[in-house]
Amino acid sequence: MKYGTHRFIALVAALAGMAVVFACGPSPNNSGPAPKGVSRQAGPPGEYLVTLAPGANVKAISALYGRFGIKEIKDRGSNVFQVIIAEDPGPARMEELRAKSAYIKAVQQD
Repeated sequence: MKYGTHRFIALVAALAGMAVVFACGPSPNNSGPAPKGVSRQAGPPGEYLVTLAPGANVKAISALYGRFGIKEIKDRGSNVFQVIIAEDPGPARMEELRAKSAYIKAVQQD
C-alpha cells in the first residue's frame, strides 16, 4: 500500500478510538440511574416538576401535595406542571406519595 493510504487508515482508526472513549467514558453529570421518577440533581428547595398521567386533572396535584402548602402551579405543557410548595418534604417523600397515586406519572426536583 502507499504511504497516503496507511496515513488515512491510521487517522480513521484514531478518530474511531476517540469516539469510543467519549461515548463510553464517564460523564461528571451522569453518575448512574436515578430512582424511578426522582431527579438526580437537586433543584431549588420546594420546586418540582410533576407529570400527570394521561387523562388526569391538575386537581390531582393539589389533592396529593396540598398538605405541603402549594404556592403556585404553572402549566409547562405536555401534562407537566411546575409546582412550588412552602414546606418541602424532599424528593424521596414526594416520590413516595407519587407511587401511591395513579394520577401522577412522575415527580422530580425542578
